[in-house]
Amino acid sequence: MFFKSIRFKIVLWYMGLLTITLLAFSVLVYQNFKNVLYGDLDDLLSSRAGGIASAISTYWEIEEMKNSESGKSSAPATQADTDKFLTMASNWVIEKSKDPSLMSIYAQILDVNGKKLVSSKNAPKIYTLSEDDLDYILEGKDSFDTLKGEAQPGKPIAFRVYTKPVQQDGKIKYLIQVVSAQGLIYIALKGLRILLFVLLPITVIITGIAGAFLARLTLRPVDHMIDTLKKITAENLKLRIHLPDTKDEIKRLADTFNDMIERLDKSFTSQHEFIQDISHELRTPLTILKGELEVTLKKLRSPEEYEAVLNSSLEEIGKMSRVIEDLLALARFDNNQVALEIRRVDLGGVLNRVMDDMKILAQQKDIDTSLSRQDNLILDGDEDQLRRLFVNLFDNAIKYTLRKGKVIVMAQKDGSHIKVVVSDTGIGIPEEELPYIFDRFYQVARARRTNHGFGLGLSIAKSIVESHRGVISVTSQPNQGATFTVSLPLSYPV
Repeated sequence: MFFKSIRFKIVLWYMGLLTITLLAFSVLVYQNFKNVLYGDLDDLLSSRAGGIASAISTYWEIEEMKNSESGKSSAPATQADTDKFLTMASNWVIEKSKDPSLMSIYAQILDVNGKKLVSSKNAPKIYTLSEDDLDYILEGKDSFDTLKGEAQPGKPIAFRVYTKPVQQDGKIKYLIQVVSAQGLIYIALKGLRILLFVLLPITVIITGIAGAFLARLTLRPVDHMIDTLKKITAENLKLRIHLPDTKDEIKRLADTFNDMIERLDKSFTSQHEFIQDISHELRTPLTILKGELEVTLKKLRSPEEYEAVLNSSLEEIGKMSRVIEDLLALARFDNNQVALEIRRVDLGGVLNRVMDDMKILAQQKDIDTSLSRQDNLILDGDEDQLRRLFVNLFDNAIKYTLRKGKVIVMAQKDGSHIKVVVSDTGIGIPEEELPYIFDRFYQVARARRTNHGFGLGLSIAKSIVESHRGVISVTSQPNQGATFTVSLPLSYPV
């Protein structure tokens, strides 16, 4: 179970990224360390070769001065061309080989053909320079090479070799070559490789263990949420998830779950109440139908009596049919099965006809109705659905407005939309119930007591508005009426 958990996946990804990061870091450290070691060695060899060249030149000048003072003929200025120069250079190399700073560095002097003239005592046997390297050096350029050699017979090792050409009178007279074994560098690099090879997996493993502990600690609230969610059932929707004292994603997740549970609770409660209401409302007309038919069939009736019973039955059947039609309409909207017949619609004319139809209901309660609208309110829409939208809104306003009240409708263009406002002076809606007024099966508590409808009209109205890419909203206060605002686009978005 642990290997399938998100905790394990987080730790695994973390360890993988850490491994890649440390590996890249180790390669950079190793390469930089290697470059530094070789750079320091090359600098040392270059410095030593320069020192040797300067010293030999100084010795030669001193020897020349001594010869001049003793009256001897001065040697021609052709260093490396005389036995005397070779003897002097050999003595200098032997003398300097005892210098502690040169103990790990060997020096040798070569002629322009690459032949060894003089070398330090116990100097390793260095494989000769290639013709390409020699030609490069004879152009007056210094050269660094890594060559094979033998410090002991039969044991070849790598040496770092620096060759410096020495010029006299514009011509290269001899070559100074300083050599140092790379053993210490190899040992240092090998030690670093072993250290990095050992530390990298150890660091990843230790960090992975710490990461697993931290992941467990971080996701502990999720485990608590899971335990709580397992206890939540349709009969126990009042239970809520404990909110952690943080402001991170875990708290947002807990808030989201609590909001979802609250919505489910309200939905279950509304549906439960709706089932009770619908059962009552359908049972009543069915009982009336059954009772009237049973009474009618007990004896012969006059044609007038049969007609009265049939009319009463039709009225009850009509009431049940309206409820069923509303439920079917909502189901079709939910499943996007309502195919709107979009065409140019005169919304002002639709409002006029709906208002004329509703005046009959308004007059029964002595309610004053008025319609104020701009001209040329043309938009893209389904005329039948728009008519149903405003029938529901007008009917709702009249239904919950007390006798001698008012229902006021205003319509006007608002930029790229048409805004229709339906206001009444009815019983109003408590503020805490406003967020749920468009929910299916939801009825305001006070309206429920008056036993008006089934809480489907506003849900249908909202579905029609949204199918036209519009927006519907409501503002209200108890005993001060309600105001519904519908905003519909002039052009139907494709």
